[in-house]
Amino acid sequence: MKIRTETVPEGEEEIVIRCRERTEKIMLLESLIENAVKSQSEIPLYIGRTEYYISKNEILFFETSDGKVYAHTVTGMYASEYRLFEVENIMPSYFIRISKSAIVNTKRISSLRRELTGSGEIGFKGCDKKVYFSRGYYKFLRDKIEETRLGI
Repeated sequence: MKIRTETVPEGEEEIVIRCRERTEKIMLLESLIENAVKSQSEIPLYIGRTEYYISKNEILFFETSDGKVYAHTVTGMYASEYRLFEVENIMPSYFIRISKSAIVNTKRISSLRRELTGSGEIGFKGCDKKVYFSRGYYKFLRDKIEETRLGI
């Protein structure tokens, strides 16, 4: 496999992968490129009328409350103008839905505590914030955390 970069003076930037067939390695490469591009950007979030540009990597989780979407970081909570399904589409693939009302950054998870009912609580690195997951999302959550830890 060879890698080649072409520069173009105008037009939209694009990344093209040419291959004989779309193998698992190619799909992994696509995922890595997509995550690298998406995670480099910032997302506009609000406290009152003040707009902040927060790195996507700093966000621990998104949750809905009273019909609004809030993003939580180690140091604060910000309002978002996006709906939860829109957040799912614009965030890197290591952000996953864990309930009807929450999306979590799997790279920032430090602990999972499961209840007898199957639902549970997620703890985060560097803070005391917690968010709850629904039992129907547990297996996908565990798989995604393992993928993230292995760097897949």
